[in-house]
Amino acid sequence: MTVSAGRTSESISYLLVNSPLTDPTAPYHSLSYLVGAAAARGFTGYKCLDANVDGLNYLARPENVAALLDRARTVLAEIETAPSVRLGDEVRYQLALSAHGLQPTFVADAIKIFQDAELFYHHPTYRQAVTAMSRWQDLMSLDGLPWAFEHFEAGFGLMNLSSLADLCSVDAIDDFTRPFEPYITGPYATALAERDWDLIGFSVNYTSQLPFALRLAREARAICPDACIVFGGTEVCDDVRFSEGESYWDLFPDADVIVPGEGETPLSDMLAALRDGSPLDGIRGALVRGSADKRQTVNYEHIGSLPPPKYDIWDLNKYWSPEPVILYSPTRGCYWNKCTFCDYGLNSDSPTSPSRNRPVENVIDDLANISKVGRTVYFAVDAMSPRYLRMLCEAMAEADLGVRWSAELRLERTFPKSHMAQLLKRAGCVAISFGYESGSQRILNLIDKGTRIAEVSEILRQLAGNGIGAQMMGFVGFPSETAAEARQTYGFLAENRDLWTLAGIGEFTLTPGSIVAKQPDRFGIEVLPLPPGDDIRRYVPYRDKSLDQDRWPGEIADIDHSDIRLDVPPQLSDRPFVGGIDSAHTLLYFARFGRRLLPEETDPQPRMELVPAVSQQIAFSSLSGFVTRASIREQFVTARHQGGASHQKMLEWLQTPSTAARGRGEAVILPSGVAVAIPDGASPRLREAILLTALGERGATDFELSQAGSR
Repeated sequence: MTVSAGRTSESISYLLVNSPLTDPTAPYHSLSYLVGAAAARGFTGYKCLDANVDGLNYLARPENVAALLDRARTVLAEIETAPSVRLGDEVRYQLALSAHGLQPTFVADAIKIFQDAELFYHHPTYRQAVTAMSRWQDLMSLDGLPWAFEHFEAGFGLMNLSSLADLCSVDAIDDFTRPFEPYITGPYATALAERDWDLIGFSVNYTSQLPFALRLAREARAICPDACIVFGGTEVCDDVRFSEGESYWDLFPDADVIVPGEGETPLSDMLAALRDGSPLDGIRGALVRGSADKRQTVNYEHIGSLPPPKYDIWDLNKYWSPEPVILYSPTRGCYWNKCTFCDYGLNSDSPTSPSRNRPVENVIDDLANISKVGRTVYFAVDAMSPRYLRMLCEAMAEADLGVRWSAELRLERTFPKSHMAQLLKRAGCVAISFGYESGSQRILNLIDKGTRIAEVSEILRQLAGNGIGAQMMGFVGFPSETAAEARQTYGFLAENRDLWTLAGIGEFTLTPGSIVAKQPDRFGIEVLPLPPGDDIRRYVPYRDKSLDQDRWPGEIADIDHSDIRLDVPPQLSDRPFVGGIDSAHTLLYFARFGRRLLPEETDPQPRMELVPAVSQQIAFSSLSGFVTRASIREQFVTARHQGGASHQKMLEWLQTPSTAARGRGEAVILPSGVAVAIPDGASPRLREAILLTALGERGATDFELSQAGSR
């Protein structure tokens, strides 16, 4: 890294990169805030690169998909003629089978559906596009690690994203990111060579982005050896907080600076130092390689004095939505900041970062500018105080900006008496996500949630009465929770099914910065040592003394709730698609169809068929017993218990000889890409029953069921 003094602010060139792999339906807002602050200080020589959506769009080109389908056919031929087969071949064979029936345009056509103002809202057609994307992600992993991607996130299994050995391994990173290699060495490398960049910054906000950011930084260092390379984002903050000593410098070998906190002021200060030829040491909120100052200072901005974020840094036509959905943060941190399970974001000694509010008049000005770009906004906040929320809603209702919005809020007991639901509706709110957490009051008290379960129904009833959708989020498995208490969490949702639209119940995992982990005796647990190789303490195992159980991250609690009907609307998808809580597509559907979320379809048939069910001869008598995504996850958890999970150990396991029986058979590749084997000589009735059972187990659409029955 070299610098020269006497330059102007405008002459400093900086490239900010949003790394894959994450949601391609809307731009993340971190770079909008960074550029807004830096440009206001005169640093206007910026370029922003969303390598996530750009990379996906590049790989989705028909010529690139055609090459992928060709590779799938080659894989099938190789395995079918190989003298022996291993477990890894079982995985690759199933993945390659899923290429049958697909056209080179199927991914580009799916993107067109997402971007089409009519087809996007025709749900059967939309579902075709979602299914196509799931199938494409599986196929892409043929070039890298099998089933490495799911819901545009990192899959669970063949690489340990908490292991420094894996994350510092060039081979492991290359295996993981290889599907994106044509983009990295093509359009991305071209962008790096455009200018002599003074600074290149990588925004890493999710763990699934980390391997890609490391690969992109390596390419940047090779092409731009003199640039100052900077890493920042909430994932980077966790990597610094949860690593031993200064091992984070090993994790980020190409980084000159790491920003483990909010980045507006540190970025602008770095650009000023590069302009003036000054050393980077001493910039608050920045860790500088080789500096004598080892303090890990987390910077928290005064958000009332920040310039507005810039959204014109993006070509919004690239994203996979029919209209822009904008992320905006009127507040940062959580005003409650007490929940004992929470350990989120840029925090240090509290569950989240400190609560700060942007003045309401500034927010209205910001939203007025945003409304020129897009009319649909997600308030990306932890939690707003009731007082601030009321002031903001009153101002939004008066300003009448035409903005439709959603946010995550707390289930405030003051909502019913203050008629908050009516005000939210007048302010343009279409849906709210709630951290409901548990249906047991004892567990809520242990969490220090500050809510009473007996009052939640009335809050939801008033929201429903005003046409506002409710998304309920909770978890089971909190320390000392009994099976009966876990069932209460499901039971409350079942009893109040007509008052909410979406629900997601996950598994409690213990994070090292939470109050539970810091005060284990208070919650009757013993924090256990990390498994070997898990150097980044994202989640920690513990022993629940009251239940006499060890709980490890990734393991699922055995709780029977089979007799409780949740009746979640059928045919919904996971993030980032309709049905995924807090996703752009779900927000657009709420804005169009109200709290019911889905339209009342009069035409159940998709208007485009992207992923038909097809038959294919196979070289095995059965696919039963083949390695599945679930069995990879199970093997990873087992390896953690038996000395630690690693990329190398998982690859060695995939080299285990297969016991699959060779022979002539038939498989039907379902629209999802799952291959279902049909026994030789099966009657038409048995054939249909097998297919309908397979489809029914995965919640197939009526159209998919009718397709299967006609094959």
